[in-house]
Amino acid sequence: MQRTTVKVTQHELQELKKLAGIIKNVRLPLSQRRIAKSQYETIIKYAKHSDRLIM
Repeated sequence: MQRTTVKVTQHELQELKKLAGIIKNVRLPLSQRRIAKSQYETIIKYAKHSDRLIM
């Protein structure tokens, strides 16, 4: 499987870092971590499909 780099804006990067912190925090409820993971994946998917893809 080939790894792909996705170009994100500075704002998106800050949001991804915040969401990653929530996902990794085992003290938070599972439902909150699942929502954060869904939002994280949505941002990545949007960046992939917005013609900013770098190989």
